[in-house]
Amino acid sequence: MIFTIERSDFAPHTLPLEETLFHCANGYLGVRSNFEEGQPEGIRGIRGTYINAFHDTHPIHHPEKLYGFPEVGEKILNVTDVQTISVVVDGEPVNLNTLNTGSYNRVLDMKRGYSGRTALWTGETGKRIRIAARRLASFTTPELFALEYSVEALDPLTVRLGAEVRGAVSNFFDPTDPRVSGSAFSPLVVESVDVTGSRILVSSRTGESALRLAVGVDHQCTHSGKADIALTGENTRDSAVLSCEVRLQPGEKITIVKKAVFCDSLRYENPEIAVHSLLDARLTENFESILATQETYLASFWDTAAITIEGDDDSLRGLLFNLYHLLQSAPRDQYSHIPAKGLSGEGYEGHYFWDTEIYMLPFFLYTNPELAKNLLEYRYTTLPEARDHARELGHSRGAAYPWRTITGRECSPYYPSGSAQYHINADIAWALWRYHEATGDEEFLFTRSAEILFETARIWMETGTFSGDNFRINTVTGPDEYTCLVNNNYYTNAMAQQNLRFAYQVHTLMQNRKPDALNELSKKIALSPDEPETWNLAAEKMLLPYDPEHDINPQDDSFLLKPVWDFANTPDSNYPLLLHYHPMTLSRFQVCKQADTILAYILLDSAEKESTIRNSYSLYEKITTHDSSLSYAAFSLMAARLGEAEKAYRYFNRTVSLDLDDIQKNTRDGIHAANMGGTWLATVQGFGGFRPINGVPAFTPCLPAAWQSLAYRVQFRNTVIAVLVRHDEILFEIVSGPALDIMVNGNGYHLKKHLHIHQGKEDRHEPSSSTV
Repeated sequence: MIFTIERSDFAPHTLPLEETLFHCANGYLGVRSNFEEGQPEGIRGIRGTYINAFHDTHPIHHPEKLYGFPEVGEKILNVTDVQTISVVVDGEPVNLNTLNTGSYNRVLDMKRGYSGRTALWTGETGKRIRIAARRLASFTTPELFALEYSVEALDPLTVRLGAEVRGAVSNFFDPTDPRVSGSAFSPLVVESVDVTGSRILVSSRTGESALRLAVGVDHQCTHSGKADIALTGENTRDSAVLSCEVRLQPGEKITIVKKAVFCDSLRYENPEIAVHSLLDARLTENFESILATQETYLASFWDTAAITIEGDDDSLRGLLFNLYHLLQSAPRDQYSHIPAKGLSGEGYEGHYFWDTEIYMLPFFLYTNPELAKNLLEYRYTTLPEARDHARELGHSRGAAYPWRTITGRECSPYYPSGSAQYHINADIAWALWRYHEATGDEEFLFTRSAEILFETARIWMETGTFSGDNFRINTVTGPDEYTCLVNNNYYTNAMAQQNLRFAYQVHTLMQNRKPDALNELSKKIALSPDEPETWNLAAEKMLLPYDPEHDINPQDDSFLLKPVWDFANTPDSNYPLLLHYHPMTLSRFQVCKQADTILAYILLDSAEKESTIRNSYSLYEKITTHDSSLSYAAFSLMAARLGEAEKAYRYFNRTVSLDLDDIQKNTRDGIHAANMGGTWLATVQGFGGFRPINGVPAFTPCLPAAWQSLAYRVQFRNTVIAVLVRHDEILFEIVSGPALDIMVNGNGYHLKKHLHIHQGKEDRHEPSSSTV
């Protein structure tokens, strides 16, 4: 079963990990896969439900506050708990510490779109029940979470169920880990609790951010699928429960279905009215009908997104798991982005980073471009906040996007590895460039992208300076957060060059095609006529560090002047280094947290000589710790492009199983969403060899020996292309859309419907490329 993930070993200490792996989400709503009955004794789980962008604020305390430091932090909230169901058998509460571990099973069905669990419980008196639960977050109705919970009697017994809705919730915290909140946070204030028949409605508000939330839950309880069972309701100031009690004979079961709807004031003017409306429209829906709609949606998704690997089922299952969770994390509106942990946990406090544009957006762009467009729409929505942030940083004009955020304002209190990462501007500009290249969406280009491009280009003109025959960018931090506040970071400069160049190209295009729109935009942002020419000149003169003696691209001006970190005498227990060494110590050495210069090669189809790329890859591979989950995928992809398939495969095995195997020991805090996107990149753009070059889909595949074949689909300019790669041949088929030109192993072809190419190692070479 390639499309299922299962666990059959009941080990209480792994439950926080399973809560993440089996969570249900849809881009708006995420519910961790906690046991309905509660947490086993002695295990600290993370019982969580999250709404994308639904947050509260808190003051950031700086013992030595300087000008421009962020004053307000933002944190995604754990909201109303609808998954709790208490079970009492013959007067004995079900205690999960006494589960019969031989009957435990958990499943994530990625074709049908639900997470399920079965377990056998034996009480102190010997009475036995079988528990079965299925749950989902609807992809077609993002506000809807549905839960079906059954108790089957294996002996004559009486069961009492209590279906709870809890408004009194709090966020998880861990003062020992900087990647999660370090202090308790319980800002959700319950305003009202109402029980009407089988419906519970809980209304809440945040303490500081002035957001409101309404959660309504309809309940239906049946006896062995037949007669409805009456429910008795009671409520307190912040919670409510609907209960029933029934006598069961062996083989009989009691089933309760909860249909929960979450509506917040970001999306709805009156959340309570919206909740009642959505629930009323689903009064006759049962769990099976909701599940059928979910399955239909996923059939369409997998039609384009699915990948097949012949010869490596474990890698394929892990890859599909990653892609499914990416889908679960993708928002459908302009109010939100993809948090670093998706909607699976509270790591990084629900903040959005550059990870989304660079590691996740390509998957959506080439399989479901509308979802990619939604992600870019968020950046346009928060452009005013980016302008404000630029002023905080001392820029007279332009927009500087924040390093980590929810609403668009900077939330990083540590500027050396936060606001100093100016490349976030260029990362967004890169995503806009690739989106236009892949879709040809000119309306978005002229009404959204142009304004972002012009405003981000302006920042480089104030951050950088012309010096001699070069344009230099000083005092910035690249993707490698172990090397902060440097001059001429290669990645930053190369990406800024593309940002400036594309902004100039779009300005020229608008002069010729949309002069009225350009005039209106120029007035709006006070763009002077000479600015675009300076962008183009800065791009032409951009300094990209190069060391001719070693034929490499140094990460920055001073990187090669530093000693290499003493890896031989660094114990394994001291990784990740950021938890054991002061940032200044790390900055004094050649040691990288993650791919930096290598990532620039990947994103920009670098025009550097192949020898330079190979030499640079060799250098950075030796000194990169991969302490960031973003790193393995980049090194895998680059190795594949260099024709080193087995090395690429070794890195790939780390990235594809990073969450399933809990490689970094922190998946309990949530998935590593960017790594999941990186897995697709390593597969399709690495082994599959796909990458657009100068507006043309190009393919230079490189399969590892363990794979007999790789099949995938990509969408480019409204054409869906099916690609099948074997070691000795490549087959192309247009599934839908018009014919188009492609490049295969450096040779040009016009793909009308089918194309069959025989290949060997001697056929594989890099196509000519340009950063234009």
